[in-house]
Amino acid sequence: MIQLRCTKKVQDFIGIKKDNLCEISECETMLGNWMVNIFIQDRRKVICFMNERTLLSFVLTGVKKTKAKEALESFPIGLSQLLTFEAIDSGAIESLIQDSSKIEITATNSRKLLGNMNDLIYLYQSLITAEGGLGHCDMTSIIMKINRTPQRVLDWGNSITVTKALLQCAT
Repeated sequence: MIQLRCTKKVQDFIGIKKDNLCEISECETMLGNWMVNIFIQDRRKVICFMNERTLLSFVLTGVKKTKAKEALESFPIGLSQLLTFEAIDSGAIESLIQDSSKIEITATNSRKLLGNMNDLIYLYQSLITAEGGLGHCDMTSIIMKINRTPQRVLDWGNSITVTKALLQCAT
């Protein structure tokens, strides 16, 4: 079981009330919990997922309010695609997907991680704009670039390297 720690903007977007949020708890899966935020790019809503331990991230574009909850429920599919693109071992991917089969929605609990996520969102917006907008950019390549960006929080390592190391230690 994992928790998707949603910002207030995401909670409002999916229509979940504060009373319906689950209690925040520590995750015992390999990668841990994920933060979720939303931003607008080219008049379309984009949901950004970021791992709390490794800052690994990916986005879902063009999410409509009527399908917002389904977008969060499709998190395991997005994670699986990301890890497949990054050539992660299929056994590790299966294990992570199994861990994320039960998802709880909670509020965010770390301003520091929220700051990291806002930085990543700025990078996503800048790269999407630089490549001509959502209609013309290669989103897979943008996600891979961002996950290879050195992060001070990771001692100047990048998200994908830290994720691969974490997954190798767990197997």
